[in-house]
Amino acid sequence: MKRTFWMLVAAMIFSCHPAFAADKTVGVVLSGNIGYYQEIHKAFTGALAKEGFDFHKVDTILQMPSPDPLSWTNASRKLVVAEVNVLVAYGAPAALAVIKETKGIPIVYAGVYDPVAVGVSGRNVAGISAKVPVSSLVKYLKKLLPFAKLGVVYNELEPDSVRQADEVSQIEAQLGFQAVKMAVKKPDDVKKLVFGGKVDAVFITVSAVANESLDTIVGIARAAKVPTASQTGATAERGVIIALSPSPQEQGEAAGKLAAKMLRGENPSNAASEVPRLVELVVNIKEATAMGIKVPLDLLTDATRVIK
Repeated sequence: MKRTFWMLVAAMIFSCHPAFAADKTVGVVLSGNIGYYQEIHKAFTGALAKEGFDFHKVDTILQMPSPDPLSWTNASRKLVVAEVNVLVAYGAPAALAVIKETKGIPIVYAGVYDPVAVGVSGRNVAGISAKVPVSSLVKYLKKLLPFAKLGVVYNELEPDSVRQADEVSQIEAQLGFQAVKMAVKKPDDVKKLVFGGKVDAVFITVSAVANESLDTIVGIARAAKVPTASQTGATAERGVIIALSPSPQEQGEAAGKLAAKMLRGENPSNAASEVPRLVELVVNIKEATAMGIKVPLDLLTDATRVIK
């Protein structure tokens, strides 16, 4: 139902303008019903308009595939066949899918955790990384709760999610905890997750599958009184206690400016990929209090926003 709603919204947004042929066409792959990517896309379209490419000059074809390899591939192929001038992808799986489908159309990515490590690169590719060290988030979570076992919800079919899960394992000894990997490939796997008695806290990776089912994960964690942490933006508003992520506004604006350069004819290989400069730490006190967890003052001091 949620996916249908957002697809209808997208259809209305991009069909409400008077019928005319724009000069250029931008194709966008936005994975599923994920608030963070939607915020990035909103900033992207705003930045594109400021660069002189509003709806009078650019048609936008938006694809919102389910978070699975076949859907990402099909969405990418549709845009390549449509012969768009620039392809835009949010998240590593979508970016990798469009890269695989074309070597000629310029590609812009945003919201990709560690692009180099997961293979988001190419002569026709440029974008902005969404990498914020996993260790920083785990340290914040340690301040909240001295956990011994950390559940890591990830999808082995999503390279950026796997990358984060591996990075958590690499810092186990240093920070004194045990990582318990919990793989999810589809929504039904999320429903089967069990936290109570198995882990003391949960880290939700950037997995599109996990984030589409975020409400389910948060509900299971609430029932078990297990705190959650995420590196995907717009998750604290939905019940995650600690969220540490790059600003979606910065991600979208950077992608919009890069896309504008390519629409003007600049070679993507001449556009340097960017790193995030604005990082947001959001703490949900309301959720922590409901679990009987007192948020330390130094954590609140570091927060850019607090949900009460």
